[in-house]
Amino acid sequence: MTKARFAAALAAVTALAAGCAPPVPVAAGGGQATLTASAEALAALGDCPELPGLPTARCGQITVPRDRARPAGGTITVGFALVPHTDTSRPGLGTVVPNPGGPGGSTIDLAGKMFTDALEPLLDRRDVLLVDTRGVGRSAALSCPALDGPGRVFAPLREQRRLIGECGRQLGDRAGDYSTTAIADDIDAVRATLGLSRLDLLGVSYGTYLMATYAQRHPRHVRTVSLAGAYAVNVDTTGQVGAAAFRRAVSLVCGRTGECSGDRVLSDLAALMRRLRAHPETITVTHAGVRHRVTLDEWQMTSVAGRVYANQPDTAAELALATAAAAARRGDLGPVRALVRASLLASAEIYSYGPAVLSDAQAWAVTCHDYLRDFDYADPVAVRTRDYNATQARLRDAGFAPFTAEAWVTRADYDTGACLSWPGDRSARSPFAPGAALPDVPVLVLSGDLDANTPVESGEAAAAQFPHATTKVIAGAGHTPASTPEGAGEIMRFIRDARA
Repeated sequence: MTKARFAAALAAVTALAAGCAPPVPVAAGGGQATLTASAEALAALGDCPELPGLPTARCGQITVPRDRARPAGGTITVGFALVPHTDTSRPGLGTVVPNPGGPGGSTIDLAGKMFTDALEPLLDRRDVLLVDTRGVGRSAALSCPALDGPGRVFAPLREQRRLIGECGRQLGDRAGDYSTTAIADDIDAVRATLGLSRLDLLGVSYGTYLMATYAQRHPRHVRTVSLAGAYAVNVDTTGQVGAAAFRRAVSLVCGRTGECSGDRVLSDLAALMRRLRAHPETITVTHAGVRHRVTLDEWQMTSVAGRVYANQPDTAAELALATAAAAARRGDLGPVRALVRASLLASAEIYSYGPAVLSDAQAWAVTCHDYLRDFDYADPVAVRTRDYNATQARLRDAGFAPFTAEAWVTRADYDTGACLSWPGDRSARSPFAPGAALPDVPVLVLSGDLDANTPVESGEAAAAQFPHATTKVIAGAGHTPASTPEGAGEIMRFIRDARA
């Protein structure tokens, strides 16, 4: 269960909108389909005064069924913002539809400015269409009491699983409404409303999962697909491939900086994990005036170490992990405690944003519906747990060094057992079956060589879903390479030059 948990978009956020004016409802569009929005379509949209960073944006919303298989079961609103191309003297060349990942992150308020800034050289002839996925931001933001606020961040593994399951029960009959297929169909409904013929899809992290799903369901409306920090829909990348990528990234950082030895760092981390497995301790972390007692054990330290290589590269954090592990080998756990506190506080800030920008409830509703599982929702929780544990018992620690297999595959936000207590959902399944046909369109897949979240091998699997795809590895990039100048340049050249 590979999830990129907002990392790519969060790194680019400098300010959040103070408030959100209601978007203008838009009726279904008519007339001839085009590559960019027509003057008529733009006139049907409203101003976006709450988006000062996007002064030319036009905002709207449409109403779609909660469940397209049961149209009488209620509706949900989907909000979007369209940034029109600037050169109106010539026809537009296309519409780029980006998604920043998550799941659970707002495309408009969290990442809209990031995308338009990154794509600025293309915007003279191309529109950018920002669509908030259902359950986030302007698309009926979803929350549940169990996951409100940052409390889950400080909880141990068993409690995190309980809270996620409790959220599913609190959502009730809404829990199954947030599949990636439903989100892809929402994007297509916005496309049809605006009268657009084909889209340039740009997915980052979970966005790569979403855009592959859109391409599989709506192939006639795809011009190009750009994927950064990618993973395949039916390939589980949370196992040994991620641990191997972690080891590779540590060695690359040490070699490039000359500040450490990769082999020594990995040996120090292995020793630290053995120590914490035998002698866990309790530390106190204070966030927003609330004191949290946190167990510093092998699982917590694996979560923190994995997080260092699951985001954009941060050389200071990477070297701090190496320094802390070396100090622990000498008997000093002070740097380890400081590192864990800083990591938890950073995560708590993320989860404090709220569902108007980041929805933890929606993230788990998508995850527990779509991602691969080692158990069956038709079974009681006790049977699910037995089957899950039996599968994990077959993993061998040697492939997950310097961590144990159990600690790596259950680390926070990447726990393969996170949905063990989620309510049974007969509709829960992968967005499409293995081997399903995807369109033969230009596809670019970028991976970062320092990414242990969606590593190079995951990008290769994502590319293999398509008949023809170009893969590139960006040296020095982590999760995701779209956030680097080199990666952004590759994407812009690809969209500009693709013959589709």
